[in-house]
Amino acid sequence: MKNAEVVVSENGIIFVYISVSILVALIISNLFFKEGDQFPFYVLTWLGSFLGFFILFKSKITSSIVNIKKRMKTSIKWPITAKMINGLCWAGPFIFGIFIPSIYEFLILLAVGLGNISTFLIFLKYNHLKNLEQLLVGVICIFSIFVLLILYDYNLVEKIQGEYLARFFVSIAFGIGGIYSLVHSENSIQT
Repeated sequence: MKNAEVVVSENGIIFVYISVSILVALIISNLFFKEGDQFPFYVLTWLGSFLGFFILFKSKITSSIVNIKKRMKTSIKWPITAKMINGLCWAGPFIFGIFIPSIYEFLILLAVGLGNISTFLIFLKYNHLKNLEQLLVGVICIFSIFVLLILYDYNLVEKIQGEYLARFFVSIAFGIGGIYSLVHSENSIQT
């Protein structure tokens, strides 16, 4: 196998955007929408958060998306099994959630964790690229499953808090991955 190249990816700003959007939506929904009958406002809050931050960072996000699309076009060359595995890692836990919604918070973390790790591994194998921020996000999300299990086991959080905590962990994971990517892209520009 050819040596993999560590890539300064364009994911940094996208990851930070995802992180901030999730965090703000989570805070707003936790403060204002604790009742179950306010679901439409909850959805609007999440959509509004993502849309608002997209508008705020539009130029940086769109330039990053253009560069990411160029790199993602290489995924067309991946074998069908790699595409299926990657798709299952991202979507499988959410599909499983239809049948067992009681473990929804773990499935969110599992989907984001496995999805990012599988994408990292497939890019490494077929494109010889190391997108380390993606691996970082995946590992943090998988690790967060165990943190959440411990918190539940010791009765430190209740179910509703665990659901919010899972989203918080996803936000933190993307934030750390994004900052890692941005810091390393700054370092590569300076050298």
